[in-house]
Amino acid sequence: MLDFERIEDGVRVRRCQCAQPVVTIPSEWNGAPVVEVGACAFSDDRDVEEVILPDGLRRIGARAFEFCENLKSVRLPKSLDEIGEAAFEGCSALGAVSLPDLKIIPKSLFEECVSLQSIDVPASVVEIRERAFEFCLSLREIHLHSGIRRLGNGCFFCCRRLERFVMPDTVEQTGKEILLGCRRIKQIHLSNSLRRIECGLLARCRCLEEISIPDSVEVVCNGAFAECAACHSVRGGEKAVYGVKVFDRCDRLMEAPDMSFKISRLTRGAVSVC
Repeated sequence: MLDFERIEDGVRVRRCQCAQPVVTIPSEWNGAPVVEVGACAFSDDRDVEEVILPDGLRRIGARAFEFCENLKSVRLPKSLDEIGEAAFEGCSALGAVSLPDLKIIPKSLFEECVSLQSIDVPASVVEIRERAFEFCLSLREIHLHSGIRRLGNGCFFCCRRLERFVMPDTVEQTGKEILLGCRRIKQIHLSNSLRRIECGLLARCRCLEEISIPDSVEVVCNGAFAECAACHSVRGGEKAVYGVKVFDRCDRLMEAPDMSFKISRLTRGAVSVC
């Protein structure tokens, strides 16, 4: 059973108590358009496997589908212009999703969606907020388009199967630890508009072999590249101020005489920057 309520611009789904694998949300209820799935409407529903959302739906509330552990399929209509934070957090069976033309990907939207394998971020997106894809352990591909300007703290934290990451040159700011623990990353492109490389940005990316620091970077914060065990080359970065332990436990890097000399020169006089 779907529980509806009237709101100013139509009807909201307040709660689902259907106990069935496929749930279809109608486009109308009592003659009014269904425009919203409310906060926590499907939260912790262990029965639902597929949700069919109507064209014309405008909003999905915060935590609307969180921890729907068996949810495998949901089609997000193009009419959506707002999705609340953590709306799909913990949907561990969700393997694929196509995003509508949002401006912001909210906090923790797909956090712990451990079956999600790829994501194409729409060109309309200007910001991905903190932890949006944290612990998406099966995520192999991320496509970011020009126009995005900010990546929030830990937004791709511990995406352990990600092998390549291209940050568009439109990105001007990132949070901390956005790719920390992405241990299979082998290729990385950092935006040529970055002024700061934040704390732990690429820490524990154990397969990363080369780091290229853009000329735009003025500050490299604490532990930015710590424990990148396979890294053997750093290019650029001569103009930046360095924090502490930026290259901590990058053993292969420090074993190469030319690189060891460069790193010691770059980090001479390092101060804590976070």
